[in-house]
Amino acid sequence: MDDTPSSLSTRPSLLLRLRDPADQASWGTFVDTYAPLVYRYARRRGLQDADCADVTQDVMVEAARCLGSFEYQPERGRFRNWLGTLTRRKLARFFRKSSRGGSAKGGADSDEPFAEMAEQPDAAWNDEFNAQVLNVALERIRPEFEDFTWRAFQRVWRDSLPAVEAATELKLPLMTVYSAKSRILKRLREEILLLAEDIPQFVL
Repeated sequence: MDDTPSSLSTRPSLLLRLRDPADQASWGTFVDTYAPLVYRYARRRGLQDADCADVTQDVMVEAARCLGSFEYQPERGRFRNWLGTLTRRKLARFFRKSSRGGSAKGGADSDEPFAEMAEQPDAAWNDEFNAQVLNVALERIRPEFEDFTWRAFQRVWRDSLPAVEAATELKLPLMTVYSAKSRILKRLREEILLLAEDIPQFVL
């Protein structure tokens, strides 16, 4: 297997490619990356499986409608925040409908908590977004590297093992361990940028 990651400097990001509604591969990548995130987020808000699936579908449909003309402008906000707000709005709509279907009578006052929930920044969302994008990116780049390179990277980066100890454990030259971490981190940053146009602090 070729152990040299290909350059992505000329590849457009996923968000840019989504402006083409006929690009089914990119839309498949988007759904595979972000639908599980939305689903888990809804589940942690107490929704049942079927309701989580409905909310997730609503978010994906709305994202498809908006991303066709989406222009990423980091100075106006990150994509993660946009998707988080969209997800909270769909959840707020679900809770609003559920409330009105039960004992609540509706009205302007009863909408206020739902509107606040939709627009309030959520640190938990950011953590889950980062974790999801990281895991997807790692899975996508894994086939590009030999097993020994990947094991070295895992031990020194994910397991926080000192490079000297990792080299001894894996019976590799120390410079090979350093190189494995450097090369895979570089490729990981590229893939995260490709997926989300934003890099979390912990992979800088």
